[in-house]
Amino acid sequence: MVSRADGGSAPQAYDFVIVGAGSSGCALAARLTESGKHSVLLLEAGGSDRRLWVRVPLGVGKLLNDDRYVWKVNTEPQTELHGNRLYWPSGRILGGSSSVNGLVFVRGHPAKYDEWAAAGCPGWAYADVLPYFKKLEDCSFGDPKVRGRGGPIAVTEVAGGPISDAFVRACGEAGYPRVADYNAYLPDGAAPLQINTRNGLRCSATVGYLEPAMHRPNLHVVTGALATHVVFDGIRASGVGYVVGGQKKEARARREVLLAAGAIRSPQLLELSGIGDADLLRERGIGVVAHLPGVGRNLHDHLMPRITFECNRAVTVNDMLRNPLKLVESVLRYLMFRDGLFATTTLTALAYVRGRASSPYPDIRLQSALISAESRFSTSIKTGIDPFPGFHIGGYFIYPLSRGELHVASRDANEAPKINANYLADPLDREMIVAVLKLARKIASQPALAQLIVRETRPGPKVATDDEVLDYARRTGQTCWHPSGTCKMGNGADAVVDPQLRVRGVAALRVIDHSVVPFLTASNTNVPTIMIAEKGAELVLRAAGASR
Repeated sequence: MVSRADGGSAPQAYDFVIVGAGSSGCALAARLTESGKHSVLLLEAGGSDRRLWVRVPLGVGKLLNDDRYVWKVNTEPQTELHGNRLYWPSGRILGGSSSVNGLVFVRGHPAKYDEWAAAGCPGWAYADVLPYFKKLEDCSFGDPKVRGRGGPIAVTEVAGGPISDAFVRACGEAGYPRVADYNAYLPDGAAPLQINTRNGLRCSATVGYLEPAMHRPNLHVVTGALATHVVFDGIRASGVGYVVGGQKKEARARREVLLAAGAIRSPQLLELSGIGDADLLRERGIGVVAHLPGVGRNLHDHLMPRITFECNRAVTVNDMLRNPLKLVESVLRYLMFRDGLFATTTLTALAYVRGRASSPYPDIRLQSALISAESRFSTSIKTGIDPFPGFHIGGYFIYPLSRGELHVASRDANEAPKINANYLADPLDREMIVAVLKLARKIASQPALAQLIVRETRPGPKVATDDEVLDYARRTGQTCWHPSGTCKMGNGADAVVDPQLRVRGVAALRVIDHSVVPFLTASNTNVPTIMIAEKGAELVLRAAGASR
């Protein structure tokens, strides 16, 4: 039986129970059921993704402030950010964050995967993971030796325009030439953005993986289902407790429980289930199943400040939102041709550059976007979008060294964990965020882009010294929604999962999402997360076959 609702009549025993129907969970559910040999229950706390603004790329602005689609969580006050509490939305909907994110399609630098394998995680080098990257994508361009054809997630290159084309040319003038395909080989340089869309519509993990699998009788999907804990028989995971429609339920897993709830909620669920730092669990009144002090630690994320500009071309989202005729024109163009502003999330082009001469690979990512506003979460003129043509260049240090942590606040699964991202705690992170903004200004000053700029509106030319630039970043930097590392893979005392994604100290339990990465391997996390799920599904099926 397949259902998007309660599904009370469904059997309560399955081969696999998956928690979280996000980027990873959708891929897992599809791969584990495609042979027809295994039954799967997929639990999702959110609801349907069949909403207009979910499928239309520009609609992302309407999603990130709406608790029908996202978990609305704030960090604890950040010491290095003047005590600011940053808003950390994440997908609470079928497709998870792949249904509400910026659609950016990035694999990451090959050398970082080799470093992952070298850090005690055999099987995760670039040569090992490349087949899974190819398997997940449907890319009509690029070298077929390294790009996939016919996979679940479609890849589109954003069409050019006056500002995005000027950004790419300006990068070349600044010494960062255009790269043909930043997902194929080494990504040094600038290029139009690659996004996961098909025919102008979002190609989320739901669209690519789950919807084609929904007809399978061995897949049962329950939405509105909040997982509360993993059930154990001794130290063996045997099921999941959850609440749906106000009723407590329990699903049994004959083979394994698979957590795919993301870097915030997978460690939360482990702690609620008695897996984590024993002293912390006892303080919260939670019985200890396994002492794993690394759970919830090693938290890191990308912090992005932006420089905004007024421009002399009325081609931005600002112009569309303040001019009803332009809005109608953009809507009609999208309906007729599936292109234009509505076919993007405002992001159009990016550049990978080296902020340090000693870096063996690009360590800064810059991006241009056809909007200027007070905040990344501004969605209208009333909420902070500038009342004039504007765009911004944002950026971040791709490989931050600062590490934070998150932990449950109580035994209540409805209560968000306490999150301390610990942004900019490491001196190198502070140095690099200044370099990011200086590089953004360098590119904006090049002839190709300077001819389109009326003035820099944020922070403005009065913010000039390194200390002033750093202070601006501290006051205005926002998350890029890339939390990572909270169920770290490895072999040390701080490791939570092994290279087969199995939770240490217990049996029949794996974490398969971006919480397992020891360190960030890419400037964006959605595509690496799906890769982890593709590889994870193979590991799970291999184990299931061996146990017959």
